[in-house]
Amino acid sequence: MNCPLESGGNAGHLLDYASGKLKAELRAQIKQHMEACPACRQFAGGQQAVWQALEAWEPAAVSMDFDRRLYQRIERRPVSWWVRLTQPLNPLFRHAVPVAATAGVLLMAGLLMNRPAAIPVTPVRESAQVEALQPEQVEHALDDMEMLREFNHLMPDSVVSKM
Repeated sequence: MNCPLESGGNAGHLLDYASGKLKAELRAQIKQHMEACPACRQFAGGQQAVWQALEAWEPAAVSMDFDRRLYQRIERRPVSWWVRLTQPLNPLFRHAVPVAATAGVLLMAGLLMNRPAAIPVTPVRESAQVEALQPEQVEHALDDMEMLREFNHLMPDSVVSKM
């Protein structure tokens, strides 16, 4: 027989053995396996101790006035804030909170629905102004850019990275 603890699928057989629910044939096989397997023997022994303790346990007797004392404790328990809010002392106000909440929701819905529609804003069309440049100005700007490019090539990389 394969070890029920190692195979995993048969671990329930050890529990059934400890509780006395196994058929005689399977019980004999488990008993024979436990003679050679200390892990299964220890597991079954622990389970048998639990079952014996459960069988020996006697619940405490319930007193005659148990129900009366239980209901008194229930009545003395603190009342939640929601119960206090929705069920005040005066029964005339019992429905006041739900009615007030409904009125508030309806008021907000009315305000949102009565809000004027947003007026779309038309963008202002601006005309683009193009400056007329003299050919000499463009030529000077290109010369300046070329001079800066040459200047960058003359500088060592360490100086350029520090800038």
